[in-house]
Amino acid sequence: MSSLEIEIRQRGDKSMVTLVGVIDEGADFSALASLRNRAEINMKGVRRVNSYGARSWMDAIRNAAKRCELEFVECSSCVIDQLNMLQGFLGHGQVRSFYGPMICEVCDNSVDHLFTARDILNGHGGLPEVECEHCARPMVMDDLEDQYLLFLREPTLL
Repeated sequence: MSSLEIEIRQRGDKSMVTLVGVIDEGADFSALASLRNRAEINMKGVRRVNSYGARSWMDAIRNAAKRCELEFVECSSCVIDQLNMLQGFLGHGQVRSFYGPMICEVCDNSVDHLFTARDILNGHGGLPEVECEHCARPMVMDDLEDQYLLFLREPTLL
């Protein structure tokens, strides 16, 4: 049984791909062979990536990139960790949006906040302010912001 579920729906000439689960040695990427033209890959549901899974994923995504333009949305924190460690983790795809771990230093509330790559790049590389939903104070990244956002500096991820 695969540890990763891949769902593909067509919307015009664009494939809408959703990944849910763990990218590991049990993950089956054969469904990605059907991608053509353009694909938007939602990675919100990716909970973990191990080294064997990362290698298999990179092979599959490199092959898919030969046939279609790739966009990645709602990348989870574990996907961002891989982007920061492994050059080419998303082939030549573009990250459109991603989650960042945020924490309120006043009330200790924590959330994964959805950011768009465009907002950060247009804002000169820093995170826009995120207001705590509990106390309305500004939240901070629960990670080293400069390190977490390294993936945005890769030329293939504009």
